[in-house]
Order: sequence, then structure tokens, then C-alpha cells
Amino acid sequence: MRLLAFGDSTVAGAGDPDHLGWVGRAIAGRREITLYNLGVRRETSADIAARFLVEAAPRMTDQEPMRMVFSFGANDCHLESGAPRVAATDSLKHAHRMLTEGRKLCPVLMVGPPPIGDPGQCARIEGLNEALKALAARLKTPFVDVFQPVFADGLWQAEAAAWDGAHPGAGGYQRVADLVAAHPAWRSFTAAD
Repeated sequence: MRLLAFGDSTVAGAGDPDHLGWVGRAIAGRREITLYNLGVRRETSADIAARFLVEAAPRMTDQEPMRMVFSFGANDCHLESGAPRVAATDSLKHAHRMLTEGRKLCPVLMVGPPPIGDPGQCARIEGLNEALKALAARLKTPFVDVFQPVFADGLWQAEAAAWDGAHPGAGGYQRVADLVAAHPAWRSFTAAD
């Protein structure tokens, strides 16, 4: 199986000393999965929507099962010049496009954004997470919500505070990986055809 993971720095695993991030950790030991980690630091939903089809094309094959996972949102919610980098309505339009166009190629799944340390941005992320979850439900797309459990245990934020304020170390990424890997939607999504 080929797994294409599109997203931002949390998909890329920025800050992880093992360079696995949550995606690499969620599939650890799964030798049958070839991971294409296409997370890019500082990217918003607009950036990811603009590139995902072009980057997916050379990785697509009829020879083995294909999957696409999307995870983004924190950068959309970051304030620049007093406003979020991407308005929530536009984030949802980009997500809608990625999920609908992506599933024309293969099964898709979305993992919601994790919280960060800044309270204002965290509140915006929580609101966007809820809107993304509702959109995924309308589109009948599996959605793994990691926001509340990660926010509640505080490990991600504590590790992020010790580094750059946004990205955790190995423990925070492992926490998200454990939540994702245990979710029935992920287990079904990554099962061989």
C-alpha cells in the first residue's frame, strides 16, 4: 500500500528528534506501507490544496492500494497582521476540494489539527477542528479528532513550550500517533484491500 500524507509541519514531524512525526509513528512496523510524507512547514490549507494533485500524480499506481491522509489547520489559524492567515470559510472550501478530489483517486481520511500553546490560536484551531469534523461527516469522509485528547493531557503543549511553542518532541507525536492508530477509521483505512 502507498500512503500519501498531505499537510503542514505536524505531518512532516517538525521537532521530532526521531524524524517520524505522528504519521511515521502511526504506521511503525507496517512494512507493507510505503509512506510518502508530503507535509511542508508553514503551509496552509490553500498551499496544500494548490499542490496535492500535482504531488500525488507521480506516486499513484494501479499496482497496489493507494490512500491519502490530510491534516492541517494550525497555520490557517495563525494571525498575521491581526487576521488568520486563512479565513475559516476558505479553510473549509480548501478542505472540501481536497477531500472530494482526492477520493476520486483513492480512499481519503482526515486527521484534525492538534492544539498548540498559544491560547488564542488554540481557540481558533478548536473552532476550525469542529468545522472540519462536520464537513467530513457531510462528505462521509473518515475523520480522526485528536484535538480534545491532546489538549486534555497537555504533553504536546509542554513539549512544544520547551522547543518552539508549536511542535512537540517524540512524546507529543507518539501521543497523536497512538490516538490515530487506535481509531477504527484509521485501522480500516490502512487495511490492505
